[in-house]
Amino acid sequence: MDGYDDATYGDRFAAVYDDWYGGITDAGACAALLADLADLDHDAGGGPVLELGVGTGRLALPLAGLGVQVVGVDTSEAMLAELAAKPGGDAVELVVGDMADPPLGDRSFAVVFVAYNTLFNLVDPADQERCFASAARRLLPGGSFVVEAFVPAPGQAQQAVAPRTITADRVVLSVSQTDPGRQEAMGQYVDITEAGIALRPWHIRWSTLDQLDAMAARAGLVLADRWADWERTPFGVDAPSHVSRYQLAP
Repeated sequence: MDGYDDATYGDRFAAVYDDWYGGITDAGACAALLADLADLDHDAGGGPVLELGVGTGRLALPLAGLGVQVVGVDTSEAMLAELAAKPGGDAVELVVGDMADPPLGDRSFAVVFVAYNTLFNLVDPADQERCFASAARRLLPGGSFVVEAFVPAPGQAQQAVAPRTITADRVVLSVSQTDPGRQEAMGQYVDITEAGIALRPWHIRWSTLDQLDAMAARAGLVLADRWADWERTPFGVDAPSHVSRYQLAP
């Protein structure tokens, strides 16, 4: 998408993200699972957790509320500003940077995670590879790299225009196109009010389960668990999404 860079999504969606996506998954269940995975040594307490693409803190804040040390990385300063302004925002260490290889020196973590399709915001497959490799380098012994994403389904190229919101004072139109051959989808939310028009673009490049597992293997990781959701529901062939946990290969 011309004119679209690493920070575009966050900068354009920061003002509406909580309203539009605050309840997309069970944040409490996610925080509980990640806190459990971070507790590598029950006597010493949980280790630090790194969230890639932390956004406005939908998951980082409840996780920090459980007493977990959380570091959140995002390319969008607008998203991080929204997080910092929330109650408890000072409990999350915020870092502006590329989630494919965050500027964190030699720090290590009990858990590195990337949630709700955020990995697919890295539209260059090489950047997704870098993300896996960087996560693997940062894991403490026994640590986990956790990826939540949708399960791609076969389909044909599509173009669509549909209303997302219609009120007396606002219309939001969704304009999108999908190219299964390139494993890409992109679009715009055209947000129209009397004050004017705001454009909120998005662009993703998805990976299949086999492709994710192959990237993990090349990074020295193996699949330890795959669930259908944060509640650890067993993953099945009809599951629309997955939560995959990788660990360093023995």
